[in-house]
Amino acid sequence: MEFLQWDSRDVARWIESLGFPQYKVICARVRELLGITETLWSRSIADPRQDPVALFLEKKSRTGEHAEALTFQRFLYDFYQ
Repeated sequence: MEFLQWDSRDVARWIESLGFPQYKVICARVRELLGITETLWSRSIADPRQDPVALFLEKKSRTGEHAEALTFQRFLYDFYQ
């Protein structure tokens, strides 16, 4: 999952390779790249846990110092503890 290490230039090159499609297309392609399905916000807490990549991205979607500093490797360490 090398793409989890991409910086903004890598992301820009990838989006450029897609031909700058509309936002909904970009979201779908990112999910495809990550191998995750669209997040179901109405998911019950009784449902099984989500994929670690999806959970990591959910945490990274928040703003703030903790979210900005969180790496995938650190998330996996915490996730499996």
